[in-house]
Amino acid sequence: MTRVVGDSPLQPSTMKSGPTMLTFVTLTLISAATSLETTGPGSTSSTDAWSWSGTVPPTLSSMPPPVDSTAYPTFPEGYRPWDRPLQDQPVDVSCSVYIDSMGSFSEKTMDFSLSLIMGCEWRDFRLANISSDSWSPPPEMHIWKPSIEVVMKEESGESHPVVSVSPEGNVLQMRWYTLKVTCLMQLQAYPLDRQKCSVLFNILGGVRILWGWSTYWFPGATPVVTRTSGLHSQLQLETVETFAYVNSLVLPEAICVYEGGACDYGETENCLRKQCTSVERITSQECRTCNYFSGVCHNGTVQDCDSLQAVTQGDSVFTTGELRFTLTRRLSYHLLQTYIPSISIVAMSWISFWLNKDAAPARTALGVTTVLTMITQSGRTEAMPEVSYVRAVDVWLLVCQLFVFLALIEYASVNYISRTIRAKSETPSEPAENCNFFKIQEDSQNQNHLEISVKVKKMDGRQIAEKIDEISKMLFPLAFLLFNLLYWSVYFFVVR
Repeated sequence: MTRVVGDSPLQPSTMKSGPTMLTFVTLTLISAATSLETTGPGSTSSTDAWSWSGTVPPTLSSMPPPVDSTAYPTFPEGYRPWDRPLQDQPVDVSCSVYIDSMGSFSEKTMDFSLSLIMGCEWRDFRLANISSDSWSPPPEMHIWKPSIEVVMKEESGESHPVVSVSPEGNVLQMRWYTLKVTCLMQLQAYPLDRQKCSVLFNILGGVRILWGWSTYWFPGATPVVTRTSGLHSQLQLETVETFAYVNSLVLPEAICVYEGGACDYGETENCLRKQCTSVERITSQECRTCNYFSGVCHNGTVQDCDSLQAVTQGDSVFTTGELRFTLTRRLSYHLLQTYIPSISIVAMSWISFWLNKDAAPARTALGVTTVLTMITQSGRTEAMPEVSYVRAVDVWLLVCQLFVFLALIEYASVNYISRTIRAKSETPSEPAENCNFFKIQEDSQNQNHLEISVKVKKMDGRQIAEKIDEISKMLFPLAFLLFNLLYWSVYFFVVR
């Protein structure tokens, strides 16, 4: 499939010079990212002696300085780096993302950490045929580059972009981002929730962003590649959706989605069990697949937007690229820390029903202990924002507290009944029997008399208390089982 960029199509054949350029750019970017981690603010790098410019951090210099300016191609006459390659239409910029790590999700502050490499490619016909090989301009050689701004970030760290130009004029820019991104979570179903978190990239300067379908630095037609060993185990990555749309802060009617797609990352769970972080396994084929996991992608929304032409008329209308992550919370931690302990405490409170009703110290101590333990267990939930709705974990803990409290109240009722209610004797109709007989007589044609006797026995307080205990032995477990069926059905299958 051919995608038109400017006046000339981007043919697959033009990308064949890419592997050499890609290898060079990738090694340079990795070296720059490594120096970010190993060189502190107060330390001195060995590259200080040959830093190209005072405006470029020495730790990001990963190539020797040019010895001779003639070693680099000469710009064509009239080339101005502040002018777009195309003036009458938007410049197509195809971007792909490599997610190196994602984690540290915080429900209290509603944010998460994300480290990624973003590679963007565009065609600048003015730089075509000025060199027979791919070349990388040094910082003092300015070429036109799109302005990319990350939105909804609290903190960010960006490496110096690494740029490479092919003989055909295809420009590839790669940059490492370390972000703290805001994610407005909906916690009604917590911890059985599914969250959607987005990272937005605003691209200004008359640019149309396209996600991944024509770039060559990733294998296959995929906009997002992940290193699965860098995904946090707190949440499972299910899908990554990509959107590209015309955006505006002053003209809402200009907003229009012109491209969208989705990638399924459900199989990343298999990679997490392979431990692909060790040196011994990192070179295996399965770990190579996991460390460059592209998911199963398909392109969805593709439509024309009339407002797209307005991006060339100023920065009031621009394009936005969005990565939307669908994440499902893993339940194993909460099962071990919240659900299983609270189920054990509730079941422990039922032991009281099997103890003798006269064993007041034992049954009282057991009831009070389970109530206090359940209150303590409720206070162990993770720090959460002060939301105005009830979460799933709140419902669970409140009902568990109710069950253990009712078990304590049940013994108080049993003890009270056994001590206060006594059997009241009644005068029998015949002195020899302690019962009442009701006689029903019917006159028939044969003068036969039918006598039906009903025996009613009075129960004393001890017998009533024993009966309550017997009913509680069945009623409490059945009621708790019914609550579990409703709870997991509603939150796991409906709300989630």
